[in-house]
Amino acid sequence: MFEIIFGYYLFLFPVLLIAVQLMPFSLRAIAIDLRATIQVSLIFYSFFLMRQLIGLYQLTKLLKMNHSERNFFGTSIVEMLLIIVLPFLFLYKKIRKGFVMGLLLWMILLHAQLQKELLFLGGGILMVNAILFYISLLTTIYAIIWFLNQSTHSSST
Repeated sequence: MFEIIFGYYLFLFPVLLIAVQLMPFSLRAIAIDLRATIQVSLIFYSFFLMRQLIGLYQLTKLLKMNHSERNFFGTSIVEMLLIIVLPFLFLYKKIRKGFVMGLLLWMILLHAQLQKELLFLGGGILMVNAILFYISLLTTIYAIIWFLNQSTHSSST
């Protein structure tokens, strides 16, 4: 289910990056907030990957595999660590509102996706559940960001 976060980030980030440049000034704030929301959603994907890596480590210890036989989901260990660590930088508002870190992470995720040579998620009822999960996750994150922004504005007055 959490792979949908990865897939939609690869699709939505460039769309929102272009939309910020092409939209009228009054709608740019919405596109920037949506871009910030999908960037923060990658934190949940990082937790998912950490759990997957812990499980992979436990499995390799159980099967007594060599370090050279381990495969980190088709990516190198450095790339995997960047995918896990970089989304936590989006907790800072200045980085979250900018696009440079998001673009860097997008290129790393795209490279990882191209190495795996996997298609997007399958169809059917699982895809509907994944889409609904992603929409509710983005709605929750957007509400939390909005609430934190509102509470900081109201406390300063």
